[in-house]
Amino acid sequence: MPTDHNDAETKAARGTELVSCPTARTRQLTDVSDEIMMEILLRFPARTLASLRSVCSSWKNLISSPPFTSNHLRSCLLDPTLTTLRIAYCTWAYRNDVRCGSIGLLSVHSILDNPSEPTQVDCFREQRYYGIIGSCNGLLCLVDEHAFKYMHAILWNPCTGFTFESPEISGEVRFCGFGYDHLSDSYKIFATIRTEAPSNFEFSTRIYTFGPTSSWRKIDDIPVALFGVPIDNPSWAVNREGEFFGSSRLCTLNWCVNHVVLYFDLGKETYGHFPLPGSEINLDRHYFPRLRTHLCVLRNCLSVCYEDRRTFEWIVWQMKEYGDAQSWTKLAAIRVHFKFTCPNRCHCLQPLYISESDVLLAFCPFLGIVLFNLNGRRRLDFPQIDRSGMGNHPAFSQCVGYRMACIYHDSLVSPNGLQSNSSKMLLRFIKPKPKLIDS
Repeated sequence: MPTDHNDAETKAARGTELVSCPTARTRQLTDVSDEIMMEILLRFPARTLASLRSVCSSWKNLISSPPFTSNHLRSCLLDPTLTTLRIAYCTWAYRNDVRCGSIGLLSVHSILDNPSEPTQVDCFREQRYYGIIGSCNGLLCLVDEHAFKYMHAILWNPCTGFTFESPEISGEVRFCGFGYDHLSDSYKIFATIRTEAPSNFEFSTRIYTFGPTSSWRKIDDIPVALFGVPIDNPSWAVNREGEFFGSSRLCTLNWCVNHVVLYFDLGKETYGHFPLPGSEINLDRHYFPRLRTHLCVLRNCLSVCYEDRRTFEWIVWQMKEYGDAQSWTKLAAIRVHFKFTCPNRCHCLQPLYISESDVLLAFCPFLGIVLFNLNGRRRLDFPQIDRSGMGNHPAFSQCVGYRMACIYHDSLVSPNGLQSNSSKMLLRFIKPKPKLIDS
């Protein structure tokens, strides 16, 4: 009997310990200052922090606050393990005679680490087709591909679920861009809009700054006369989306126009230009407008990829010092593979990323992801993409007008601490549940 009594006391004591532990821990957490708590949470990955917002209201307010998201973004730059590098791509297909779209998200490192294993795709379906304007600091900027008479930009953070729609603006977007202005600590959309006029078309250039009270405002138009190329020339249409380049001293959007790179300074809202590596590119005006080119950023350097039809190669150049034409350096010459053949000659190989082991990851319309080893045998690999989540949407199909793929990384960013302004849009970008298969 004494033994049974002792066992009961032991069990009771253990039960008391189990009940009292959470209380003790709670008291300890409440004693931790906000500064120390912030330092602790800043060491967690972005996707984990997005889940931790649901723990309690104080954590939600802290993790969602602009100072915390800014500090975590800087932490991710210093420690890449705090974020996941991903590819976002848009595609479309017809369902019941209606063109529908989907957005696929996949991990860069899963492709690079195991190219022979099918890479899983997170698929988000929609009744409309979206094109990608660009990405910056974990934010994706999308536009409705059907917007021929009006447009509104859609900002989406896949990590947090944040969505925000700009007001509509009348007119067809001829070219555009999205990026971050380091001078005002804001995110901006650039768009040149074409509207019908009684005798012809009229063009105007607008800027939208994401903020609580923002609206589209008119700015100076692009000095197209400088390039001798009308704005409806095919060379503009090929490079519709400006490539964002950001550094500590300037943030710009960049387009290939004729034989130069045209840039727009997002801080000063002024234009400028510098030459492409012209000694290597055929600058004949009857040839260049049809030349497929693609601007990108590789290892923090503005880069350009184009097809050399004389040698049947894709050529990739890097600008080691932004704006210095003397710093253009040839990075790669990739032999055009038979799988690269595209029905639409306006499409270009789109380099996305270079790994630490010098593997170039690129996107090829109609084909998908391509890996090219810059060292050794310089061979091409075509990694497998698991398309099971795409339903009847082909994983990679023709790009209608906007870019199809871009690189982004998980972050907690929302411009100026904005809250999602569209519950409908939030519902659209929810990953569909897999359908049950009858046995």
